[in-house]
Amino acid sequence: MLRTNTCGELTEKDVGRKVALCGFVDTVRDLGALVFVDLRDRFGITQLNIDPSYFKSLQLRPEWVVRASGEVVLRSDPNDKIATGKIEIRVEEILVYSKAETTPFPIKDEITASEDTRLQYRYLDLRRPKMQRYLTVRSEISRYTREFLADEGFLEVDTPTLIKSTPEGARDYLVPSRISKGSFYALPQSPQLYKQLLMVAGVDRYFQLAHCYRDEDQRADRQPEFMQIDCEMSFVEREDVLDVIERLLKHLFLKIKGVVLPDFIRMPYAEAISRYGSDKPDLRFGMLIEDVTDVLSGCGFKAFEGKSIKAIVVPKMAAATSRKAMDADNVLAKKFRVFGVSHLKFLEGALGGGIAKNMSAESLAALSSRLSLKEDDLLILCADAKGERACTALGALRLFYGDRLGLTRKDVYKPLFVIDWPLFERTEDGRIESLSNPFTRPIDEDLPFLDSDPTRIRSTSYDTVLNGVELSSGALRIHDSAVQEKVFALLGLSKEDIENRFGFLVKALRYGVPPEGGFGIGVERLAMELCETDNVRDVVAFPKNLRAVEPMSECPSPVPQEDLDVLGIEIKKNDQEGNR
Repeated sequence: MLRTNTCGELTEKDVGRKVALCGFVDTVRDLGALVFVDLRDRFGITQLNIDPSYFKSLQLRPEWVVRASGEVVLRSDPNDKIATGKIEIRVEEILVYSKAETTPFPIKDEITASEDTRLQYRYLDLRRPKMQRYLTVRSEISRYTREFLADEGFLEVDTPTLIKSTPEGARDYLVPSRISKGSFYALPQSPQLYKQLLMVAGVDRYFQLAHCYRDEDQRADRQPEFMQIDCEMSFVEREDVLDVIERLLKHLFLKIKGVVLPDFIRMPYAEAISRYGSDKPDLRFGMLIEDVTDVLSGCGFKAFEGKSIKAIVVPKMAAATSRKAMDADNVLAKKFRVFGVSHLKFLEGALGGGIAKNMSAESLAALSSRLSLKEDDLLILCADAKGERACTALGALRLFYGDRLGLTRKDVYKPLFVIDWPLFERTEDGRIESLSNPFTRPIDEDLPFLDSDPTRIRSTSYDTVLNGVELSSGALRIHDSAVQEKVFALLGLSKEDIENRFGFLVKALRYGVPPEGGFGIGVERLAMELCETDNVRDVVAFPKNLRAVEPMSECPSPVPQEDLDVLGIEIKKNDQEGNR
């Protein structure tokens, strides 16, 4: 065998053994009379003690790939920071497998190289110990998920990745058919329809580590291709599904991170928006949104008249908040389509500053009392016709100040389920739109509203949220054909629309459907939380950048015209700019 041990497992108990290690040269310390080389693999680092004359004949350099054999001995200068820090290998022989050029950046955890450079040389970036840990976490998520769900009676079933294009909220990635020219497969945004068909097929409990694809704008927590733990269960109610999600996530955090997650609370969507200004509320800190409409109606400030007025209190920030900071708050708030926010400061026992001069003394005193203001509190107000936009604007500011005040600690975990989402919303032109897919089941007690006011209907949808991050979404599915027909009618879908979009599923639903529900946990976002990183590209082996490009292989890229001819595809160019 090439190696007897890895570079991360030898300890004092191995002293006196003859061993062979393989790995990458990490660092070289040539002290003249002594030469030490750190040898690195995925499992750790072991120090090699090499005779200077022997080293001179080798001239090892960082990132060379070598095999080192010799005797395990105690180190004269133990290193308590690594698991192998009490021993070293007294080298008898070094075999060089391959030499390496100077790398474009050091293979260390803390480096200053740009992300594009690291992505261009991703195979080097992945050598860094931190990145190896991230890959290990991804692997452990898959391993422990399979173990847990198998014990729960779930059957792992693969569903196709070349499927019919159906609307799911984002643009599909399309794959042309060579045999049926002019026709296209789609890459799945999720296995949604297939997992419902598996319930019709009597599978009862299905899961899959599913590859999914969505053609949408990129951001720090999103990739065009991603993986989800996809599950569906028959003969269940909402609490049955939530129980599986909660126990699975508790299992993963305990196994991978050694963290015992607290019990997941249930929070209605309406409360999440009104109190936290977000459908993925961060419960690690307070600073909740308050409705002060009754206190400030008739306060004397005309911009508040006839509006719903919301407020948040930021502790110990009044004196430290400058005009420039207030202007920055307004820039952030206006992204949520509100006119802006107003700031008041509670200093020397009274509210003042900003719009205070436009408000009556009685209103200011009542506001201070309602919010139990303390010295140096910063009060931020926002008004909007219905209040929801004001809440979302203040929700963004709440997160900003929570982070600034150090309240978003990584070692605190506050999980919850956001439930009772609206099923429909009415567009500006009066149409009814689904906020989920058209197969999402309404809450039973709201079914009468299908005929009177559909926007009052709550759905059986549920999102899993941890520390302000959405980890999963799911819902129960409609199993009553009469309800399904009403939902289709409300959405304005004709029989032809239904047949073209979902014909094969609707046909299957005629043959008996169990009450069912499911969920999909985003593996990358889960890995981000377990690894304590805010960048999804850290936990993907070969990710795309914000332009949806993989810098290493430079894809997407043009293909030869003869390949397009086989598929019957012609690239259309912009006549004015000559661009494809």
